[in-house]
Amino acid sequence: MTSCGGSSDSTSVDAAGKHNEKLLETTGKDEKAGWFVAEVTSGGLLEAELGRLASSKGASPLVRELGQTLLNHHTQANAQLKQIADLKNLVTPTQMGDDHQDEYNEIMSKSGAAFDMAYLKAVMKEHKQAIKDFEDMAAEGTDVELKAFATKSLPMLRAHLAQAEQVEEQLNP
Repeated sequence: MTSCGGSSDSTSVDAAGKHNEKLLETTGKDEKAGWFVAEVTSGGLLEAELGRLASSKGASPLVRELGQTLLNHHTQANAQLKQIADLKNLVTPTQMGDDHQDEYNEIMSKSGAAFDMAYLKAVMKEHKQAIKDFEDMAAEGTDVELKAFATKSLPMLRAHLAQAEQVEEQLNP
């Protein structure tokens, strides 16, 4: 995984968000939806890549299992979001944003139990942020498809958070 090359990189989160904001602004639609697409895609990419990493590198079988679950679910959710975005001519980043990439690199550098705990902490932090973002879109979004996607995704995100908390509890009784 390489870091995004800044806003000049057409696949970066900032470039996608700015493109989406301009497009929605010119059509009189809610430009926040464009940033939601860009930022949530980056978070989903992080969750999928961390899941891939945890499924092979996790010291605990519980962490490896959680990693595989998150890899599968976030890959599927990212594909659904991309389909919605494509229908609206919105750009989805193909790489994580810099903050997400830095977080991934930090966790990747760890091993054993330290890796497991860093992974679980990141999963919990990211899912808490995602739940907030998705709740905002579900409650206040004006785009019907994105609002429905957010509403439909919330139970999965909450289940992931609960599962990560449960695994952390089992590893640190």
